[in-house]
Amino acid sequence: MTTVVSGGGDGTIVSEIFSVLSICSSSLNKDAHNVEPSNTKCKLANPSALIRHSCLILTIIAQHLKSTGRNSAIFMLTNSPKKQLARLSVLAHHVSYDDKTKASFQLQSASALALSSVLSLEHGTLVESPISEIAMPLIPRTSTLSDHLKFSSGKENELDPGKFNGKLPYWLGIRDGCVGLLDSKLKWGGPLAVQQLCASGIPLLLIGLLSNGFSNASQENECLNDRIGLSPIGVVWTISSLCHCLSGGAMIFRQILIRNEHVKLISNLICDAHLKLIKSWTGPGGGRTGVRDLINAVIDLLAFPFVALQNAPGLPSANASVSSGFLLNVGSPGQRVCMEDKDTVKAIEEDMGKYIKILVEVKSSFNGTLIFHCMSLMFVIKQ
Repeated sequence: MTTVVSGGGDGTIVSEIFSVLSICSSSLNKDAHNVEPSNTKCKLANPSALIRHSCLILTIIAQHLKSTGRNSAIFMLTNSPKKQLARLSVLAHHVSYDDKTKASFQLQSASALALSSVLSLEHGTLVESPISEIAMPLIPRTSTLSDHLKFSSGKENELDPGKFNGKLPYWLGIRDGCVGLLDSKLKWGGPLAVQQLCASGIPLLLIGLLSNGFSNASQENECLNDRIGLSPIGVVWTISSLCHCLSGGAMIFRQILIRNEHVKLISNLICDAHLKLIKSWTGPGGGRTGVRDLINAVIDLLAFPFVALQNAPGLPSANASVSSGFLLNVGSPGQRVCMEDKDTVKAIEEDMGKYIKILVEVKSSFNGTLIFHCMSLMFVIKQ
């Protein structure tokens, strides 16, 4: 778990899957232009389906590696920059493929899941790594990701439990890949990427996904028919993306957190009923690890204003604060905002009274320990 090895080399299933994706990409492009393949021994009958199946296998592998603590994309991309670029490029190509049909949307969803799952192996390591530098230009444009979030496939169920007939199995959400790529873009793209995504209305789209998804998932018997398409992993990526969006300016901070209904929605994600569902979830993102990741993501988001003020000039550093320094650490977006946007810090300071009032008003919806931590941190700030 602690040793990073070059994985996915020649002769492995990962290598063969990426070879299949490359062949399918060529076949798909020729079919799209109604050009008869040349110099090939065979013609693929359904390259789109093969791409989806291949991407689902890559997703399973990447998410399993992540769940066992293997935090490096090198486990799947090898340590060869040439292969890293080639493999990430073929996934990114399929994410952007669009012929305005439901089939292409399903292909995009599966490809985005694979790409985001591979890139998530880099999260928790260095903010900037060689792979992140390769990946950033390949992540689809903001408009593409926004369109993907808004896409509606009609009344037909988007999540078909246990089946692989061109759709996704129940334990993968059809929006997971998109929000995973958003999360990577926000983490690695710097202030400019944050501003671009916020200007495109991404924060409210993410809030909408959580709102609709949580209302469905709250009904335990109907959770498998959730048409919004966020699995537990997708929810954590969504919360993380919202947390990074908070550094996009005073207006975004007020739009997300100075709203009673938004804070209640976010805090409800760690209510007992929802945590019970997460703990019993048998797919990736479930179990004790899933509960821990969700709680940490939610508290990171709700603690953002406190971290931003605590790191303002003249106040104690947030290197070690709540939960032995894990929650409020130097990697938090709240820590960086004070260095990048003094106006946002000023707005947070002005609205802190309103924010604490909102926390108190919704305290019955979530763990009272969070209120205790936030109030304790506020006491430190005042000192």
